[in-house]
Amino acid sequence: MQKLGKMLVALIGLMMIIGLGNVWGASKDTVTVAYIANGPYTFWTYAHAGAIKAEEEFGIKVYFYKPPGALVEEQKRFIETMMAKGVDALAISVIDPENMTPFLNEIASQIPLVTFDSDAPTSKRRAYVGMSNYAAGRMGGEAIKSQLPDGGDLVIFVGRLDAQNAIERRQGIIDELKGLPYQAQYPGKMTPQGKVVCDKWTILDTRTDGGDESRAKGNAEDMLVKYPDLDLMIGLWSYNTPAIISAIKDAGKLGKMKIIGFDEEAVVLQAIKDGYVYGTIVQNPYEYGRKSCEIMYKLVKGQDAGIPANRLVDVPARLIRKDNVDAFMEDVKNKLVIGEAAEK
Repeated sequence: MQKLGKMLVALIGLMMIIGLGNVWGASKDTVTVAYIANGPYTFWTYAHAGAIKAEEEFGIKVYFYKPPGALVEEQKRFIETMMAKGVDALAISVIDPENMTPFLNEIASQIPLVTFDSDAPTSKRRAYVGMSNYAAGRMGGEAIKSQLPDGGDLVIFVGRLDAQNAIERRQGIIDELKGLPYQAQYPGKMTPQGKVVCDKWTILDTRTDGGDESRAKGNAEDMLVKYPDLDLMIGLWSYNTPAIISAIKDAGKLGKMKIIGFDEEAVVLQAIKDGYVYGTIVQNPYEYGRKSCEIMYKLVKGQDAGIPANRLVDVPARLIRKDNVDAFMEDVKNKLVIGEAAEK
């Protein structure tokens, strides 16, 4: 009877271990990585699809997180939870690089750290995966010049101006409109917020919303009232341009004002098809998800992760316009289905 009791205790213990493995969704030999977006936006659903692809390719387990309030504190809490769980590596789109860098350096001293989309360039991260946001901004500046060849007034909209991707995109636009010599990487100096005169073009303001989509629309509405003769609006984060479209539509000015966007929100792509938006500068969030996870896996395994000397793993930006939007929409639709299924 005592022997049977010991067997039962051992069996229960084994079941508990198996149960814990099921909570994790991975065996003890599986490489586990955390992937932390910078907000709850659809943009990151495409990245989730890429992370799922990496799970299939490399046999890893990815813990994917979208901070619901787009807050630094949410990112930190999730990272702390993942560290307590014992993940092998971590990738993050950094909301506030300056303030998060000391915290991230603590993480990087323990496990491989990768950044994507929004970098913390002075941190000890092993690699940054993404496009050059500055080069994408220059592309945005070229699009503005094509739509306002004789000059004009515009307003920039973005979530925050302390995020590295926002800083670089905005500065790329400014430098392109000023006609400065082209370079692919951010020169390191940010033009202060406010009115900026760039040759024939004037940026009347850069409006921030703190990652709040309802405030984003309110900002666009305010600018339409304040500047009734405004020529163009450009949104730098994924949700900004849908907010711009909605505000302009409500004001009865759809088709009368120039709009340029960033990222591949469905409403923006449809507006390009319909002729209300000139174009959108897109990243490749699917590849951000897949490539970041591949790099983490290879770093954990001690393999060559293909990181260049400058630690910048380039995923180039593209401009989507009416002539290429249909093919692009078909591609992202298929990836969105995969990402949405994983988030249910």
